[in-house]
Amino acid sequence: MQSQSVENNCGTITSKASVKYIQSIKPQLKTFEEAFLSSKFSKGDIPVKAINAIPVKAHIIRNSNGTGGISISELNNAISNLNDIYKDALMEFFLCDGINYIDENKLCSFNKRDESTLTEKHNVAGLINIYFTDYLKNSSDENICGYSNNVARQDVIIMKNDCVTNNSSLAHEMGHFFSLIHTHGPKNDTQTTELVDGSNCDTDGDGICDTPADPKLTDKNVNNFCEYIGTETDAHGSTFNPDTQNIMSYSKKGCRTHFTEQQLARMYAFFMTTKNYLSCPSFNADFTTDVSQTCNENLTVQFKSDCSDITKWEWDIDSDGVIDYTTQNPIHTYQSGIYNVTLRVSNKSKSINKTYSNYIKVGTQTDMLNENFDTFEIAGDKGWTANAVSKNGYNWHVNFGKTSTENTGPNHDNSKEILGKYIYAEASGAKPGDIAEFTSRCFTVDKENSELEFAYHMYGKGIGELHIDLKTKEGYINDVIPAIIGSQQNNQKDAFLTKSIDLSSYTHQTLKVRFRAVRGSSWEGDIAIDDVFIKTIYIPISDETYKVYPNPVKNNLLYVKTNDSKLASNYKISNLVGQRFLSGTVSNRPIDLSNLPSGTYLLVLNDGKSRVLKKIIK
Repeated sequence: MQSQSVENNCGTITSKASVKYIQSIKPQLKTFEEAFLSSKFSKGDIPVKAINAIPVKAHIIRNSNGTGGISISELNNAISNLNDIYKDALMEFFLCDGINYIDENKLCSFNKRDESTLTEKHNVAGLINIYFTDYLKNSSDENICGYSNNVARQDVIIMKNDCVTNNSSLAHEMGHFFSLIHTHGPKNDTQTTELVDGSNCDTDGDGICDTPADPKLTDKNVNNFCEYIGTETDAHGSTFNPDTQNIMSYSKKGCRTHFTEQQLARMYAFFMTTKNYLSCPSFNADFTTDVSQTCNENLTVQFKSDCSDITKWEWDIDSDGVIDYTTQNPIHTYQSGIYNVTLRVSNKSKSINKTYSNYIKVGTQTDMLNENFDTFEIAGDKGWTANAVSKNGYNWHVNFGKTSTENTGPNHDNSKEILGKYIYAEASGAKPGDIAEFTSRCFTVDKENSELEFAYHMYGKGIGELHIDLKTKEGYINDVIPAIIGSQQNNQKDAFLTKSIDLSSYTHQTLKVRFRAVRGSSWEGDIAIDDVFIKTIYIPISDETYKVYPNPVKNNLLYVKTNDSKLASNYKISNLVGQRFLSGTVSNRPIDLSNLPSGTYLLVLNDGKSRVLKKIIK
């Protein structure tokens, strides 16, 4: 988010890039929002009952002689008020490692355009850095109360001191930090396009449906009793009836008291998917494990909490609400399943929680791998795992259509279906050289003549590298095929390409495949994959399941017969680089190849459980 302002109001404005980013992670947000709103709680589900402790670094700007600045009592009251409001979002804020005093006269009257100079010197990584100053202006020299910057890991909120004590402005800016938009929408200079009847509530206005359409509240259309007295109407002529008490509105600051349930769910989801890395170095509930995944039916895990000065540990190793261990470094044996882990730690004065979603994966599905990702809500679905190795926000996401960044990424999935999904590593906001891993569930190689095929799209000036690794019972084998480096498509609209990995030497073994993306030189570097599956290569054109004839094709007609009348199969015909030309259902009627030029093609037959690849010649 970037910043601008109306006098004495919020200085945060949601950019087009921010809106696109939120849209791109909507599937991930939806999963956590639904869990939050349903408040259901069981093994393997996303937990929502534990309060998540979020560390804040307070930077108090004072005069050069050390006088002035917001007082300690005012700061503590502001944090306490914030916690009263955000407890319903399952969030609790605490000051990490004391207060940083910045004694510099010129910063007491702060301008937004000086942000980078301030933050480069004083920001503490992994914390929400809140700066408090006497006077605050945006880059247009307009007075503002505060603004937030949540892009990538900048994690900054800057507040005017006398706005901190009004009990709503800090909560408002924290709402922006956790992705909320003004209730009147992302633009301050035009009336919202959201309709009063709510028919476009999920796409217009703030994109949240339990906040009524808002024409933009001001002190002129809200009276001293917090009542809306405006007469504005929407595009259909319906009179607005906005919520004057919503914290994300431009209502009178004393009127703003609450978030809606869907706003609370959105902030919780954004924290869990995007800001869960926030951690105080001296007091945190972080932990490590010696292992976290296996293809076997059970797994013994050694947990380790390294934070010093902890007096009490409470481990809920499957997030069922029951404390399982109270030792610092417990050992637990899991049975098959996918588990969340919650740790609560205490010192002499405070307790904090942190939950890791889908952290332990044991004995997940081992049958034939055949994944087009269309049923995925998040990249970590169905036993797969997405891991932001470098911890800078570079990770794999589910998407359909274009990615959120211009001039990079595909326009659609490999099937070219409008709503077809694919997985991609988003380069925006990350650093060159950052690594993101996307690891499959377990699968078993049943046949000697097997290959793993995947489709990939790598277009953009800043494309990095895609490495493919296999995990066996002995560990990872890196780069089982040469790394794919740099832009591979000539145009964003170009089709996905395909690669195959020979699995013949892994017959009867249980494996995982890992896609390891390395971020390139710039934000124009989105890397996408789709349609990961095991195929069986048959040397004869016909076999015990299928009979394909004639080959080479005669009279432009190709016959495909199944030896099992109950077997329902589909076919696809593509060139050797995976560009599809024909598809359909196998039947008694021949396939007409008259529109294809002479050459060699691949015929893929799919019965829903396995795929068979055959070469045909026309």
